Amino acid sequence: MINKNSSIAIIILILNALYIVFPSIVGAEVLYLYNWKYAPGKSEQGYNNAVKLPFQPLKSTSDLYTLVPNYEGFVWLRSEFTTSNKLVNMPLLGILLGRIMIADETYCNGELIGSTGQFPPRFFSEWNRYRLYMLPKSLLKTNENNILLIKVYVNHEGSIAGKNIIGNYNELAKEYDYLDFIDSRINAIISFLFFLVGCYYILMYSLRKKDIENLYFGLTCIAFSFYLINFFITRLPGFDYNLIPYLLFQKIIFILIFVIAYLLSRFLTRYLNVSDNKIIKYVLLVSTIMPSFILLLAKDYPTFLNLRYKVILFFIIPAIIYIISITIIALKQKKKEAKILMIGSIPFYFCAFWDLIVHNIFKIDDAIYLMGFGFPSFLISIAAILAIQTVQYHNEVEELNISLEKKVEDRTRQLYEANQELKLALQQIREQQEIARRDMIMAVNVQRSIIPQKAPSVDNYEIGLYAQAMSGVSGDFYDFFIQNNKLAGMGLFDVSGHGIASGLLTILSKSIIFRHFEQLVNLHLGKVMESINKELIQELENVDNYLTGILLRFSDDKVEYVNAAHTEMLLKRKETNNVIICAHKEKDIKGMFLGKSVFQTFYTPLQFSMKPGDMLLVYSDGITEQKNQDAEEFGFERLKDAFLNAGGKTAQEICEYIIAAFNEFKGEAKLGDDLTVIVLKKI
Repeated sequence: MINKNSSIAIIILILNALYIVFPSIVGAEVLYLYNWKYAPGKSEQGYNNAVKLPFQPLKSTSDLYTLVPNYEGFVWLRSEFTTSNKLVNMPLLGILLGRIMIADETYCNGELIGSTGQFPPRFFSEWNRYRLYMLPKSLLKTNENNILLIKVYVNHEGSIAGKNIIGNYNELAKEYDYLDFIDSRINAIISFLFFLVGCYYILMYSLRKKDIENLYFGLTCIAFSFYLINFFITRLPGFDYNLIPYLLFQKIIFILIFVIAYLLSRFLTRYLNVSDNKIIKYVLLVSTIMPSFILLLAKDYPTFLNLRYKVILFFIIPAIIYIISITIIALKQKKKEAKILMIGSIPFYFCAFWDLIVHNIFKIDDAIYLMGFGFPSFLISIAAILAIQTVQYHNEVEELNISLEKKVEDRTRQLYEANQELKLALQQIREQQEIARRDMIMAVNVQRSIIPQKAPSVDNYEIGLYAQAMSGVSGDFYDFFIQNNKLAGMGLFDVSGHGIASGLLTILSKSIIFRHFEQLVNLHLGKVMESINKELIQELENVDNYLTGILLRFSDDKVEYVNAAHTEMLLKRKETNNVIICAHKEKDIKGMFLGKSVFQTFYTPLQFSMKPGDMLLVYSDGITEQKNQDAEEFGFERLKDAFLNAGGKTAQEICEYIIAAFNEFKGEAKLGDDLTVIVLKKI
């Protein structure tokens, strides 16, 4: 039967093994401080009063709070030492103390040589920082005892964890840097990395909201990143002990444990395709909210210390049981993701068990905290799963591209072979080139014949128009729907890519859009756009191109608007002379791309009214994404400012003002994309 002393011996053996792997770099010429004595003190006591106190031998520095009444107050620790000639002759002397909980002031022969942490009333614990103080040789006495006094504030916890050494300051600084890196700075690095990982996955979710597991995993990483701040908050630039009460800070840190457990359970539920049982969902939510309120209501630090681990042990159990259960179920279903999760969780459970046993049961304060390493390995295993999923997705896309490229290559080879039979001489090649040139001219002429080159004149709106293709045919196309000499509707669409292929798709797409707009007058524009999308999917599914676009319908002073992944439409009010984005106040109305089944979605229309003098600005991304010679984009804000400050009275003059500002910014840079700008002014 292994007793407690045997268990402690085993832990110490493991710690010694760790010190072999990570050896101390302090040289041999050091003085270790032993035989500590203690005396309870008071807040207002200084060195001169404390040195006269009746000190008693101290067996251990691990539970200093038990040495004062009610476990809260000040403890004076005393150690006497004599200095050797080798120490005195060192260029710089210093003293390296262990991690002191909560705060300290350290004196040598009556002089304050350093302090760390903050005493009451706004105490702040530096529990995870070793103390390195310079020890001026002028303070030391030769051939007699020197007195080292440490004033320690304790509050139901308090200790000195680690060796206490006097020696060469530069060597001690190296040891301090090593210890601080292991206990603190490495956690800062891990925290920063996981914050970036969390932001990355949240960005992925923002781009594809269907994959909500990316949101949960991203939030889990960020919550864990904030939790690790507990290990290094006082190292942050500009940190001040009065920035936040220590009690509130610790409450936030422990609440994050429940938040992490909840977010992790939600992620695994979605990713492992487990049915979302409402009862379990509410139990997990209550297991997060209730302990958070309990900890927040703790009136003082002793109450919080008494509650924190009890609350964790009681309320974290449902989340742990749930996570283990759904992982086991996934393992039985032979899901490879579950196997990776189990392997990745082994370091987590080991490190959690280590910290629980070593620090909270055996109270070996000199041991390293491993939780900062265990949970990241678990999150890394999850990130590996998501990375594998992404690679598989890209592999599938690559296979599709290879298949398409092979078809294109085969077709190109067939055309080449057919052309080779006709190309008997250089003149024939030139003739073919001339034919190709005429084809391009014909494609341009055909496109221009079906797309209005001038803004129509109608009774209810002034229309300003500017359109310029990057080269040859344009991937932008637009149309005006006119009834009884009134503008009934308008659309602006952008086909991805450039060249003849995109130009041909504009002709096909324009016909489809015009027909659906004319025939579906009794449906709201969201349904019209969905109907357009269905037919475009049938026509474009086997090509790489897709469309974005805006569709407008006008009726008296009412405007109905739907957006399919296109640029934002701007509205300028005459009364207020301000420019706003046409968007819903509470939800995102922008739909996905047109012409691809993978993007097939619903489209939500927006309705608003316009008064005489109000104006709309519709444009393609060719204007906002245009770069000047310094590789700087024209951007949305410049476009908005140009629209706001546009001179002129007519819609065409305003359109020309915007283009003039655009050209001035662009300078000699080439046009990077097809460009379309339309201004609609209510009459």
